[in-house]
Amino acid sequence: MEVPELTAVNIDIIVDNFIDVFEISRPGQVERVILGRLKKPVMAAHGLSLLITLRQDDQETRILMDTANSPLVLFNNLEALGLAVDELDAIFISHGHPDHYGGLLELLARRQKPTTVYLHPDCYYPKLLITPRGRIGPWTLERDKLVAAGAELHENTGPALINGMALITGSVEPTVPYETPLPGAKRVIAGKEEHDNFVDEQALVLKVAGQGLVVIGACSHPGIVNMVRYAQKLTGVERVAAVIGGFHLTAGGDELINNTIAGLKEINPALIFAGHCTGFRALAALSASFPESFLVSCVGTKLLFG
Repeated sequence: MEVPELTAVNIDIIVDNFIDVFEISRPGQVERVILGRLKKPVMAAHGLSLLITLRQDDQETRILMDTANSPLVLFNNLEALGLAVDELDAIFISHGHPDHYGGLLELLARRQKPTTVYLHPDCYYPKLLITPRGRIGPWTLERDKLVAAGAELHENTGPALINGMALITGSVEPTVPYETPLPGAKRVIAGKEEHDNFVDEQALVLKVAGQGLVVIGACSHPGIVNMVRYAQKLTGVERVAAVIGGFHLTAGGDELINNTIAGLKEINPALIFAGHCTGFRALAALSASFPESFLVSCVGTKLLFG
């Protein structure tokens, strides 16, 4: 699929699970927020939201990828970081879990104009989790409420472009044998629970001039290596500038962590930037395995490409 080459990409981490004032920066590539210079404190929460600014020569598009677990955290951090909801050109919801769409309805309500929302139609199925501590959910993202709130829905199952600049993958093609969705994930179809294979979860893929692909996976339930390999296949580009997002590894155990590290070493991205649902054990293993290219995702961080 032909994906346009971008002149520059800026990614602001609006919501993630971590805040750490001692995490290092990389001048010109990874800039950490200085908390004492903000108008108010930022919050960390179990959720994700990224503001992605794309530039192609004199054209610019701003995409909000996911809307955190609640409007409280989302709007607190947008205000603290000096960012406004009316400056968005599109919203992309990565998959149908509430820590990724929790602020969506409130965001739509505060917008002054209709907003294009990109998502897979399977996001609307009720979702739940079976955990050692019991059942959690179900949660449901309701299509009718989105439309009533002013969403202009763009529902895709296969690859698509946002504003002609960013690729969303559609359902991710599974090619890596060790990456399978966790057994406790369920969805409800026609009143019956079934295993959730996360066909609704998409990666967002950017092609940056002179640097290669930036691949962003929100929870990476289909597998972060699967996602990157599929992005390479769709675009025909092998070089990977960055792999970003939540990788959902610790819950899968040491074997999954080790296999994923091996898979990422084969891909050899210039930057691995992980947080959210990755889990502490996996983050520690990634840090040890990629001492030069790994950094933890923290609220307020800005990533710069191009």
